[in-house]
Amino acid sequence: MKFSVALFLVSIGAASAFVAPAAKPVNLALQVDPKGFGDEYKEITDASQTAKAVPKMSQALPFANRPKFLDGSMPGDVGFDPFGLVQTKMDLKNYREAEIKHARLAMLAAAGWPLSELFDKKIAGIFGLVPLLDEANRVPSVLNGGMGKVSPIYWSACVLFAAMTELYVEYGASDKPGYYPGKLGFDPFGLYPKDEKGQKWMETAEIKNGRLAMIAITAFAAQEFVSHVAVVDQVPFLFKPIWQVLSEGVPGYIDHASDQVAESTQGIFEDLSAPSAIVEAAPLVDAAPLVTTPVEAVTAPMVEVPSFAMPDFSTPAAVAPPPPALSAPVVDNTELIEAKRKIAELEARLAEIGGMAR
Repeated sequence: MKFSVALFLVSIGAASAFVAPAAKPVNLALQVDPKGFGDEYKEITDASQTAKAVPKMSQALPFANRPKFLDGSMPGDVGFDPFGLVQTKMDLKNYREAEIKHARLAMLAAAGWPLSELFDKKIAGIFGLVPLLDEANRVPSVLNGGMGKVSPIYWSACVLFAAMTELYVEYGASDKPGYYPGKLGFDPFGLYPKDEKGQKWMETAEIKNGRLAMIAITAFAAQEFVSHVAVVDQVPFLFKPIWQVLSEGVPGYIDHASDQVAESTQGIFEDLSAPSAIVEAAPLVDAAPLVTTPVEAVTAPMVEVPSFAMPDFSTPAAVAPPPPALSAPVVDNTELIEAKRKIAELEARLAEIGGMAR
């Protein structure tokens, strides 16, 4: 009997090992004082908070998952990698290096392209050089042509400058502590903020403007290749003073004022295709009756002269009148008045055009 009771108590103790405890376990992590761990505890906490803050879906493509390495830590990172080009952290670093370099070059090109179309001919005229622009005021490019006009010295300087920059990045700037893609220490005007928040804002603004410039410079080249019209003439209100745009017409490469003047004056010039004849004949109208009287007097006796007889050149009556007076057409007074009226109308329109040009 005693053995049975002991066996029962032992079985109850063994079975209780597989039963979940009724009391709530104590969380020892809450009882640990984090002050004793220093920076290690702070890094672990920041990493856990960052992991929670990173969204699962891409910010740029909400219908796609966020790429693994695009966690938003870089300026301008919105999780855009639809082709999955970034496979490692090193890939991300190399792609950002290439992106920031192309972005800075594109910003320079997007500003230099229209400026060269506006001032190239003026600067070349000052120094007595040959302008690089073509007949349509387009800059030299791969699509526009004219690359051969650029001096080889310029191309050599570009290659030398690019090589020096690459060598500095590879063996100089990248070895410095705290380096990130694009950090070359170039800030001659001291515009780079001192605080971390301002630095992040400045870097984000740079990469966004660079991306926009890369799109703009591509659009410049495509527009001029297709339209054969300079960018500054396609949208002059973006590159020229407003008073110049209004005086030249909008858009500048379509001169509506000249077309209207040409249409209005075309009929007048067609009607007055030979104005010199009318103007020269006008003063002869008054002299015409004086010339006809001696002609009629001379023709009467000459009709009676036999065909075999020689005319008498001794008398003044035999002298023939000047050919211009005889060949000049007799202009009717109505035609003269109409011509004068059209001339006056033409002068009035030309005066109006002159006033508009001022």
